[in-house]
Amino acid sequence: MAKRINVTLVKVSMIIKGYECGPGVPKLLVQLTHKVSGVVADKLLVRTAGKERQISRVYLSDDKGQEVSSASEYLVIKMPVTFDSQKNAAIACPFYYNLETLHNTWVEDYPVTINGLEVICDGEVAELSGSYDIIHNRLSPDTDVFNKRGFYSGTYLNPLTKQTEKLTLHYVAYDPKYLKSGESFPLLIWLHGQGEGGVDTDITLLGNEVVALAKPAIQFHFTAGKQTGAYVLAIQTPTYWMDEGDGTNGAGAGDSRYTEILMDIIKNYVASTPAVDTNRIYLAGCSNGGYMTINLAISNPGYFAALVPQAAAYSYYEYERNADGSYATSPSSTSFIRKDALYFDEEKMLALKEIPMWFIHAANDTIVNPKDYSLPIYKNLLDSGAENKWFSYFESVEGTDMQGVSYLGHLSWIYFFKDQVSGVQDISAIKSAKELSGFSPSNKGKGGTSTAKVSKKTYHNIFDWLNDQKKV
Repeated sequence: MAKRINVTLVKVSMIIKGYECGPGVPKLLVQLTHKVSGVVADKLLVRTAGKERQISRVYLSDDKGQEVSSASEYLVIKMPVTFDSQKNAAIACPFYYNLETLHNTWVEDYPVTINGLEVICDGEVAELSGSYDIIHNRLSPDTDVFNKRGFYSGTYLNPLTKQTEKLTLHYVAYDPKYLKSGESFPLLIWLHGQGEGGVDTDITLLGNEVVALAKPAIQFHFTAGKQTGAYVLAIQTPTYWMDEGDGTNGAGAGDSRYTEILMDIIKNYVASTPAVDTNRIYLAGCSNGGYMTINLAISNPGYFAALVPQAAAYSYYEYERNADGSYATSPSSTSFIRKDALYFDEEKMLALKEIPMWFIHAANDTIVNPKDYSLPIYKNLLDSGAENKWFSYFESVEGTDMQGVSYLGHLSWIYFFKDQVSGVQDISAIKSAKELSGFSPSNKGKGGTSTAKVSKKTYHNIFDWLNDQKKV
């Protein structure tokens, strides 16, 4: 029977990690009243957010969760993260999808129960238990490396109301390591999807696995002289990038109310970061952010060195409008009414014709149907004679973190963050085919059975290609 000694639990915190399906909680950091020399997990039972968790390991740590070999008042409970198919998220995820705002949001409470935690102190054993709400006790090494955070405000003309309004965008940035004086690094800008808007940039970093852009596997693809690395700038809208002025999510067939302020915040960041190579500024985004990637490049020709639109909701077609400029909806549903008239006209095509682009989409995307968005835009560009335009087209979206999990087809950006985009579609087949029959989705070929070739160089990885793109 365990002896009673004077050791109790002081605080429990969650250590959050970014996964392909959003944030998960793989560790709990436990603070004790006294230093202990060991821990025993034989009886340990843990529940987080109502879910019983497996325990893979328990060890002594410092106050950041790093393992130590000496006595400590901190310990870590390590738990495998699995997929919750009912919520389409990691089990016991600290986010929920707010159906009113259509944004991911931190849960209001995150209950944790610990039973049977045994610790050793002065040769004696204490068995500890307790229940806590730890939603405000959050640690995230993945987001901590994005150590520049701020906002930008200004007054702009609303596209729908034609009235001026004050807008504010928040941003978070990562600086590459080992920065040497006189060197300049490329800048990769990320624009989030519909669910990651708001005023908390951690939502943007964790809602999709944006934190992966700062990790070595992707950073090593970018070069600056003899160094490797790239700046990463993630910008957050309070509503949606496709908001044309009424606060709602549009159809991707109009000009965003954030077009000007977004460009201003990018220019302001670049001006305040002298080591950014202004000839190597890359713009990427998913869904809503894929729309804005294309929209911003059309509005600012010649600024960006390359674009990577993913599941991009930039429409090829026009949509019916109400008298006030808002989108009309079908009487029998809430869906917008597509017209046969083209939104992606010759002027827009010409604005994009000379800029390198690499599209990513999945054929089974039912949220942003590629046949109404990226496929005809891409074919239009190829038919115009545009070069250095690539398309990775997947059959479906399959998990890596969560083996055996098939995600919604809309989530094709998962392949981007997992550094798994390499194959591209056959350009000659697309150009010679009628309509869109030349596209052939492929998971086995990681987006296609062809490879990207620019001049005499062949690319087997999207980031290697991106690294080589420079403004002329």
